[in-house]
Amino acid sequence: CDVLLTSLSTSRFVMQVPSSVNSLLYFISSETHEGSSRQAVLDVVWLFFNLVSLSSATWLSIFYCVKVTNFANHVFLWLKLRINMLAPRLLGLSIIISSIFSIPSMTEYIGYAKCNNPIGTPPGCANQSVVYNRNTFFLPLHVTFASINFSISTIACTILLNSLWNHIRNLKKSGVGDRDLNSQVHINVIKPLLFYVFFYLLYFSSVTIISTGALKYESTIALVFEILVTTFPSAHSIILIFTNTKLKEIAARILNIRQRAL
Repeated sequence: CDVLLTSLSTSRFVMQVPSSVNSLLYFISSETHEGSSRQAVLDVVWLFFNLVSLSSATWLSIFYCVKVTNFANHVFLWLKLRINMLAPRLLGLSIIISSIFSIPSMTEYIGYAKCNNPIGTPPGCANQSVVYNRNTFFLPLHVTFASINFSISTIACTILLNSLWNHIRNLKKSGVGDRDLNSQVHINVIKPLLFYVFFYLLYFSSVTIISTGALKYESTIALVFEILVTTFPSAHSIILIFTNTKLKEIAARILNIRQRAL
């Protein structure tokens, strides 16, 4: 669990670096930065760590599902005993596979950006009449991996929610009321899970709508959907901090240090 959380938090933190640098360079000089190879490299870095973030969130959902739920199945019991060892390895394998499939799109995108450099076309590049648009290269890849991770994560969360809800109903049938500690703990777990699925659904729906190309670039509606895309990582991080004891303690220490500094 610590490995998955570390991978998730690190990837989401690093994602902010190319995004911030992109925004800064665009603010300084939009004419020379927009469509440049420099922007292409920053976009590729962002895409890679976004894929790592999606994979980490998916395997974290699977980890919680396997750890909490109980099924009388030999395969499930075998997986339950070995999930601590398998989860980091499977996360690394999924990152390697996604990176391999991303290489053609990333290479093509960087090459295209070099040949369409607003400052000047390098030697050896033929004139291209296609309008520069990074969505042409990245969105199909992004949607594909988002679909896979969204499907797996939703299935894991659905199984976990169903297991927790059935446990609560069994406790009620046995004469234990809502004031029972186990029931309250399960309810406290179900609430953030529902929020996680809701924000993930918003994220996936927004990515899918943007990929259709039906929205006009830089329109108000397009901006709204882009904001929804960025909402999921932030909302999921907040949910994890409030539901994980270690993360909550770290956040409390950071806030306490900042208050002392002020």
